[in-house]
Amino acid sequence: MTVSTDLPDRARLALEHVVDRKPGGRHRGGQAEMVEAIAVAIDEGGHLLCEAGPGTGKSFGYLIPALCSGKRVVVSTATKSLQDQLSTRDLPFLAGVLAELGIRFTWATVKGRKNYLCRSRLVERLEAEGDTSQQGLFDPEVLPETIRLLAEWADLNSTGDRDDLPAYVPDEVWSEVSVAGIECPGRDGCPQGDGCFAMAALDNAQEADVIVVNHHLYGADLMMGGSVLPEHDLVVFDEAHRLEDTMASTFGIDMTEGRFWQFQRSAASYLGGASAKPLLNQLTQRVREVDGALKGAPFGRVVEPSATPLGAALSAVSAAAGNVLRAIRDTKPSTAGSLGARARILRLGGHLASDITMSLSPPDGHVAWVEGEGGRTSFRVAPIEVGPLLAEHLLSMKPVVLTSATLSVGGSVRPVAVRLGFAEDLEPPLGYQSLRVGSPFDYDEQARIYVAARLPEPRSPDYQVAALDETQRLVEASGGRALVLTTSYRMLEALAGRLKETTPFTVLVQGGLPKRRLVEQFENDETSVLVATMGFWEGLDVPGRSLELVVIDKLPFPRPDDPLWAARRQAAEQAGFSAFHAVDLPRASILLAQGAGRLIRTTEDRGLVALLDSRLMKRRYGRHILRSLPPMPRTTSPGAALAFLRSADGPS
Repeated sequence: MTVSTDLPDRARLALEHVVDRKPGGRHRGGQAEMVEAIAVAIDEGGHLLCEAGPGTGKSFGYLIPALCSGKRVVVSTATKSLQDQLSTRDLPFLAGVLAELGIRFTWATVKGRKNYLCRSRLVERLEAEGDTSQQGLFDPEVLPETIRLLAEWADLNSTGDRDDLPAYVPDEVWSEVSVAGIECPGRDGCPQGDGCFAMAALDNAQEADVIVVNHHLYGADLMMGGSVLPEHDLVVFDEAHRLEDTMASTFGIDMTEGRFWQFQRSAASYLGGASAKPLLNQLTQRVREVDGALKGAPFGRVVEPSATPLGAALSAVSAAAGNVLRAIRDTKPSTAGSLGARARILRLGGHLASDITMSLSPPDGHVAWVEGEGGRTSFRVAPIEVGPLLAEHLLSMKPVVLTSATLSVGGSVRPVAVRLGFAEDLEPPLGYQSLRVGSPFDYDEQARIYVAARLPEPRSPDYQVAALDETQRLVEASGGRALVLTTSYRMLEALAGRLKETTPFTVLVQGGLPKRRLVEQFENDETSVLVATMGFWEGLDVPGRSLELVVIDKLPFPRPDDPLWAARRQAAEQAGFSAFHAVDLPRASILLAQGAGRLIRTTEDRGLVALLDSRLMKRRYGRHILRSLPPMPRTTSPGAALAFLRSADGPS
């Protein structure tokens, strides 16, 4: 196939122009490589996996060739912060600069339904509070202050996006005026459909050249056969290391007692009346039984859900819900609020019924299990492998670009590519090209990795005390300024307790404050220590002197008893692969690299990553994992590590 050089040439010139116009812009070799490779992939109509180290400028690296191509592109991210960066900073800047080259484009951001105020839910609430105008013309004396604010804002605001609210609205209030996708009956089924904020966002996206979404929403579009998002020519997944887990969640189901109680409350609020009381009483009783069965179910894999007490409770509640849904369909609502409520509850009940059916008899290639955390028990079903689903519904349909700072395992992106459905033989339509570009940071000067090779291995009974002692020494040498990442809540509590008792620094602990507040306090208190577990291994961006030490307690292998990961191991073995190398090693390598990547965020940062898992030096696979980390000089000498920390803590 002869490849036109027009697009790569246009993209290269556009990048040079952008860098020249960007305040403080500098030419980065890795970013130029990325632009070139993506432009070629778009020209060929092929797939590209690109690992680009921190500081590469990934967003411009994929946006510029996509914009120069003239194709409609969807950019999907894993985090809201990156979504906001693209839509409020990167795309507006590029629009102004590229227009000088005659490249003009529009963009739109589409979020999940829960991010937008639902006019129908608001009307329901207004009617419940005694306001029957249905137009926002309410008596201020009648309505609670927050609902009054939301009603005024809905009349004046053009987006309905929660992020545009002028004041804080608690989650419990927002939940009363918003809907999840499984509740929304759509524009045609809703009496407020013509003024729907979520549909307006989709309408805006229909006209846009660039559509910014998140991985969950893109997964929903795949699951719904492309009916959620506008048609597009190309998709770019940024933060692509999160794609497998997100797609497994999106293509599966999550059954909690809250979903059943939500339906029960909605149905009871809508139906009321003496005639419906027997049906509602039966539903309430069946929901109580599901609640009890969930809380009493043993955690772990469920091989035959229909043969368990939980399965029996789900079958019974399904029958009771079906009776209630039939009664709701027979009603004749007389107000806008009741019309909307009827449509919403029918939609909610329909999704609940279909999910119960799937949970009682999971499809081939899926695994069912019960899990719990923080008093919340969940019955889940998910596909064991998302690769075949992505291959069928996406990779065989359109070109895909995946990028992240962490896509490789032992220096190769192949393990991740295979898990995501790309072909090993590299032939179209599932074949792919790959590119790894380094970071512009001077890791030799800025950073060190210390592997505590003399510590006992994590399974040793002596490990915990040794790890606590080592962490205390490191944190004292760094003068605080430390992010301590753990693989378990048990270790989190032990490390936080030790540091609070033995160091003079403020010790912030995950769960003590909302995440945003915790990070802000960590940034502002330059000598504080933040101790956290999995939710903080990625996405945390704290440049400057507040973070000069990252301590990681153990290699983040998936738990052996996690049912989904156990099923993935079994599937790998049945396919003739090593479960450890095909499943566990890629997961641990990528997540460890994410954790280590929290340290150096700018060219001015300096510090040490301390890895307290001696298996990195004692086991053969340890060297393989180390090749997945940022190319920082390594040491196993405690003295060298402490000396480097003390020098980093000196006058800047």
